[in-house]
Order: sequence, then structure tokens, then C-alpha cells
Amino acid sequence: MHDIPLTPTGLVRLDADTTAVALYASDPDAVRGMLAAAGAVAAGHGWRTVADGTISDHCLLTQAPRSRTGWDPVRGLAEQRRINVVIVPAHGHIGFTLEEWLAEQRFLHRHGVSVASVEPMLDAVLRGVSR
Repeated sequence: MHDIPLTPTGLVRLDADTTAVALYASDPDAVRGMLAAAGAVAAGHGWRTVADGTISDHCLLTQAPRSRTGWDPVRGLAEQRRINVVIVPAHGHIGFTLEEWLAEQRFLHRHGVSVASVEPMLDAVLRGVSR
């Protein structure tokens, strides 16, 4: 399963009627704006955010994902097969080190969940530019 590249030049299209997403961000200083940007991307593609699917942690990105209180609910949504995509501001929000990132990505993929990062288009989303 491939991650979904959200870039200014394109997006791998999923069926908007059936694509369920969770929004996740971990940054104590900017989490609210980052979740809003992730939500705007989801809404712009017709994806629905599942109930209890807007999840944040107020910790440093260097903290291991499994030690963050907000990451467990994301993993639970994946295990329950309630989501197809986790939208994050940047891939570092899932794992700061390559080893952590790969472990969490493998876990998500085993449960049929892709990861989409809004980082490549975050400036446009925050300015309200739509495609």
C-alpha cells in the first residue's frame, strides 16, 4: 500500500463516499492550526473525518509515538478498520526517527491505512488557496 502524496500537482484519488480519515498532529505550539489545515485537505477532497478522529498531542515531536497519549487512539481507529487515511501536517508527526516512522507506517499499512502529509501544500491551505 502506498502513502498518498498530497502535492500541489496532484493527489491519488480515493472514493470520497467511502474514504474515512483521522487527523493527527503533535506539536505543542501549533497543533490547532495544523489540524485545521489537515481538515481542510480532507474536506476539499470530500473525505469524511470519523467521529473522534481529530486527535492531537501536546508534546514534542521527538517523543516516541507509542508514548504519546494521542497516538493510541489513531492506532485503535486503524485496528478497528474505521479509517483509510491518517492525515498529518508532516511525516515527522508520526515518528521523529526513521525507525519509529517505519514501524508506525508498517502498523498502519497492515491495517489498510495510508498516510497523507499536507506539508507540501500547507502554505496554500493556510492561505485559503483552493485547487
